[in-house]
Amino acid sequence: MLANRTLFGLSKILRSKFVRRNTKLKIYKTLIIPVLIYGAEAWTLSTADKNRLGIFERKILRMIFGPVCDRGEWRIRYNHELYRLYKDKDIVTTILKQQLRWLGHTYRMQDDAPPKKIAFTKMSGKRRQGRQRLCWLDVLEKDMAENNIRS
Repeated sequence: MLANRTLFGLSKILRSKFVRRNTKLKIYKTLIIPVLIYGAEAWTLSTADKNRLGIFERKILRMIFGPVCDRGEWRIRYNHELYRLYKDKDIVTTILKQQLRWLGHTYRMQDDAPPKKIAFTKMSGKRRQGRQRLCWLDVLEKDMAENNIRS
């Protein structure tokens, strides 16, 4: 994963006590997130993928915010503490927003445009045996229903 390489290259800065948290968050938002979600408009995210992305994001946030001293003992921050300090959308919500933007863009295209044909045309022919691959539009509709977004 290229985002993991980027994180490794910036880990000294993100762990440093001499760099302010706001600066670390700006570095995360401008250097790591774009590498992580490049091309995410076309992804079909499974639940496992969403979990992996959340884990990666919390790993970075723990690096930025550091441990906390609780009753004289040091511990890592809980997930809800990290997101309360972060005060921004999580990575999965950002990807969903990006996908919805792309959906609107393709919906407004001319009918003969290749992206619109690919996104909205039903395929013909025989299907493979076994569980079928996830369809981008079906996954997006499910995510919209889970997040109470109406079309």
